[in-house]
Amino acid sequence: MIIINVLLPVKEEKREEFLVFVEDLVNKSRKDEGAEFYDCLESLDTRNQFMIIENWRDQDAIDKHNATDHLKKFLAEIDEYLAGDKELKKVEYTG
Repeated sequence: MIIINVLLPVKEEKREEFLVFVEDLVNKSRKDEGAEFYDCLESLDTRNQFMIIENWRDQDAIDKHNATDHLKKFLAEIDEYLAGDKELKKVEYTG
């Protein structure tokens, strides 16, 4: 399994719009072939610090997800919601 975490610092004034925007991505991505888990969660310690957590069966599933219209839309529009840089961490679970 491949795990991807994407940290997203969201502007306070864009918070409610972001929640609707990311909900569309999450709902569609959960249906992508090979998606084991997909959600967006907010930090308990830092308001407006969100993390998209993705668990994928394999790299092929990620490649297919990366080619979807819903991810392309997300990537094209996410920067307008952000208060800083997004950070992506990718690891492989081998346990």
